[in-house]
Formats: sequence, C-alpha cells, structure tokens
Amino acid sequence: MLKYKLLMSFIFVGTFLFGQSKTSIEPNFKVQPDTNVILPPSWAFGMLYGGYTNQEQTIKRIDEIQQHNYPIDAYWIDSWFWSFAEKGRGPKKYIDFVADTVDFPNRKAMWDYMEQRNIKGGFWIWDCILKTGNEEAFEDFLNKGYFRSTYYETGSWHNNSTTTAMFNAENKQKGTLCGNIDFSNPQAIAYFKQKMKPFFDEGADFLKLDRTSAINVSKVIFEISQELGKETEGRGFMLNHTGGQETEEYKKYPCKWTDDTRSDWNIEKPTKEFNSWVPAIALKENIAMFTDLKKRSSEIPFLTNDLGGFDMGKTDKLDEELYIRWLQFSIFAPIVEVFSQPENPTANMAYLYSERADTLFRKYSHLRMELFPYIYSYAHKVRLESKQMMQALPNNVFDYIFGNELLVAPVYEQYATKRTVELPTGNWVNYWTNKKNAGGRKIEVDAPIDQIPLFVREGSIIPMRKYASSIEKGTNDTLVVHVYPGADSEFTLIEDDGRSNAYLNGEFARTKMKLKSNKKGFALTLLPVEGEFKGMKEHRSTKFVIHSDKTIKSIKLNKVRTEFRSSNQIAETIFVSNLKSTISELEVRYK
Repeated sequence: MLKYKLLMSFIFVGTFLFGQSKTSIEPNFKVQPDTNVILPPSWAFGMLYGGYTNQEQTIKRIDEIQQHNYPIDAYWIDSWFWSFAEKGRGPKKYIDFVADTVDFPNRKAMWDYMEQRNIKGGFWIWDCILKTGNEEAFEDFLNKGYFRSTYYETGSWHNNSTTTAMFNAENKQKGTLCGNIDFSNPQAIAYFKQKMKPFFDEGADFLKLDRTSAINVSKVIFEISQELGKETEGRGFMLNHTGGQETEEYKKYPCKWTDDTRSDWNIEKPTKEFNSWVPAIALKENIAMFTDLKKRSSEIPFLTNDLGGFDMGKTDKLDEELYIRWLQFSIFAPIVEVFSQPENPTANMAYLYSERADTLFRKYSHLRMELFPYIYSYAHKVRLESKQMMQALPNNVFDYIFGNELLVAPVYEQYATKRTVELPTGNWVNYWTNKKNAGGRKIEVDAPIDQIPLFVREGSIIPMRKYASSIEKGTNDTLVVHVYPGADSEFTLIEDDGRSNAYLNGEFARTKMKLKSNKKGFALTLLPVEGEFKGMKEHRSTKFVIHSDKTIKSIKLNKVRTEFRSSNQIAETIFVSNLKSTISELEVRYK
C-alpha cells in the first residue's frame, strides 16, 4: 500500500532530480492548501451543454452533437423543464415538484439514454414557489412553516412572461403570492430534498440553480446531487450564478457561471441593442470576470460562461466571428458550457452557425478533451496550492496563464487578425507554428479567425491523452506527453477516481515528470507514481511528442533506442507500455 499522508507530502515540493532552475515550474516552497475548495467531478472538465428542449428535442440535440463529432459530458434542460408548451410562461408549474409530464412523457428513458452515452443529465431549479397554479405545493410549504417569507410577485419572470426576460413591461400581470423556501430550517431542507428525490430516482444527476447565489441555498442544491445522484459516489455538482461570496464556504459548492452575458464584443461600442435587464457584460467584460483581480468573480475556482453569450440582443442576425472568438476563449477556461437564451435559433450550437464554426468547434473541443490530464492536474492544485487555474498577467487583464505552461491571449476585437501579446520572461513557443519567441517584451502575432494566440512556456511538459467523446470514456492510462525542451522544469500529473470524495483523504496519485535540458539534448524522467486511488491500474502506455527546432539524432527510453518519426519540428515516439511503479527515463540527443 502506498497511502502515506499523500496530501502533506504534496505540500512540500522537493528538490528537482537534476537540481533547481530559475525556469522551474513547480514551486520550491511550502504552499498552503485551500481546504474550502471542493473539486467538481472529473466529467465536469469536459464539454457541457444546456438548452430549452423537451424530451424529444433533447434526444435529437444530443444525437446531433454526437453526429457532428463533438464531445459531450453533460446536458441540462433549463427552466422550460417545468412547463415546455408554455415556454416557461408560468406561474403555473413554478414550482410544483411535478414538472412537465406531457412534453417529458418518460423522463427515466431520457436520463437512461444519456447514461448509456456517458452523459450526465440535469435541470433548472429555483428557491421559491409561486402560488397561482401551484396552490397545493404552496399551501403545503406554508402550512408546514417552511417559507422564510412570502410576498406579492408582480415581476414577469416565469410569472406570465412570454420571454426569458426577468422584467418585461409588456407582460406585466396582476401578480401572485410567492413563498421563499427557508433553507436555514433543517426540517424545510429535509422536506425540499424529499420533494426533489423522485427526479433523481428517475436518473437526473445535477441541478442548475437560478435566482439566487445564497450559500444556504447553494449548499442544499449541491447536496442533492451528492446524496441523490445515482451516477456519483459523493462528488456533487451544480451550476450557479456569481455572487454569494460573503464567506469562503461558497467554494464548497461548485461551480458558477458568469451570469447572463450579451452576445456582443464589448459594452463601450455595442453592435446591437439589448433589453435593459441584460447585464452589461459582453465578450471583453466576460473575459475580465475571469482574469481581472479587481473583480470578485476572478477568485471563483471553477468559473464558466455561456459559450457564445446568453442574450443575442434585439436582432435576428448571427455574428459568426464573435461566436468563434468566444468559443476559442471558452475552451481555455476551468469549465466549458454551451448555452443561450431560447430566442437564439442556433442555441449556440456551432453546426447551426456555419460550416466554419462547426469545423472549429470540433477542433477546439477535441483539444480540450485531449488536455484533460493537464487541466485536471491544475484543478487539484486549486485545492492543494491555492492556485487558480487561470492566472492573470500584470499588465494586461485580457491575457492569462492557463495552468502554468500555456499563455492564452483571446481575441476580443471585431475584425482583428493580429494581436499584441506581452510575453513574460523566458522563451515562449507559438503553439500553432512551433516558432520560439523571446519573452520580456511585446510582440505582434497573427490571429486569423481559426487561431487564438496560444504560447507554450519553454521547458514545458504537458501531459495529454487520446481523444474520447466524453471524459469518462477516456483514460489517462494512455498518455501523450508533449515536451518543449530548452529549460529545466517539472510537472506533476495528479489523478483520482473522478467520482468520489476520497481525494479529500489523500486518495489520489501523483506522477512527477522532470526535465533537464542542455545543448546536446535533454533528459525527461517520469518518477514512480506516489499514492493510489480506487480503480487505478498498474500499467500505462506513453507516447512522447517533442517540439524542437533542433534535429534529433536519437531517442532512448530506459537506455534502449526507440523508434520515432520527425516532421515540421515535431518528433513522435511510439507508444511504450510500462509499470507505473517504476522509473521511465527518456534521453534525447540532437545532431
């Protein structure tokens, strides 16, 4: 057994195998874990989708997503889940704890359909009951004393509204009593969970909480997925608005999204008109919510956004360029989800935008899935090292480091085909061209519509894996380790079972990879795996991909020459199987 206080051993990062270097990536000091942080399940780091679809349309959309060879890990049905035919008009059904049984005639079959494809299913919920049309549920909670307050709701949102607008003057109605459920009352909480249980017995996995970010509500919604979700072993998941950050406890209930954004480039020079209720957040401002340290939202560990923007504005014209640029940014965020208002005829599905958007969505979403070992390792570091997955750069809040090896410079200006990027010190390799650039200066880089400026720190080790259409279909037991030699460095691959909370007790594995470079070549060492988790296998198959402008003479793995092929400054070895409990040493020599 290798369980030996793994958490504490990870806190102290030791000296590199080949000595310390100024360009080392791992810290060589004691780091303080953030014990408030709870990780989402591993599948949440793939590709998530949501929509205003009924049962038939939900299955059709998932079929179309898969037919276009897009990865998919989860799909949620938004507020029309409760009253699809009325398009969420309300107040009837909001909420009656029955939901729509006409347009969702066999919800179990729908959830089963998703489960068979490794797709998690969710639906929309809020924290109150409107009386009109829901008298039985309202009186039930009222008589039991399970409302913290009641008031007269005259707003239009799910109260006779014909749109998704929260405040729609054209649909002002007489109003109805509304009861706010008391989520500080243990009895009310237990009863609410009891009323929600049948949905999870049918096969639902998670919830999207709207209307509030209050911690006591978020806690209950998160616990429902933990306790009632059949496809989890205790690792809960929810979607929630930003806010509710009064205490650090909010980190225990991931994850949050950047609210209802505008499908536009910026708010300074809008290209279309929006309803006044839509938050003043377009693509540029949305990026800053992740990266600007002055904004509280930048502190949220697992933040996501509606890829493409939520509200398309008062127009029927689509902006393909904006969608593509938003897509490119979203792929390099902690969590990726695709969603829009129901008025958007594309639902932000790339294949409904254009052939070009379809091609690029497939390209970038596949890259996201291949990067899972890298991304999930940094998800763990959010807890273990109090280190955000997206790290802002000092002089430009719109550029950021994703993890510690990738520099991302999203394009947020309309018609732009070039981008000025300020590179930190050290050398940086253009991901698309493999061209090396000296850091500590500003450079202008090409940014054609199909490319987001993306740079890799010299000396980087980036573990990837073969593409799979969902996270749970893939495996880290077949790794593709990308190496960018030229500096000494270290990377720690972190793995766990992805479903349980055993990682909180130190049940996870780490594999240290150490790189030592010199003029004649480099040596890459994969140390034996430390720690273990349920289901961990003994063997791993690994291929090495070397990005270098130097011609490679030979490659040896554990002192044995191995086959490789070279093309356009990239050399690839064959896959080699090895025991995780042994050292693997790759030695590369240049001509």
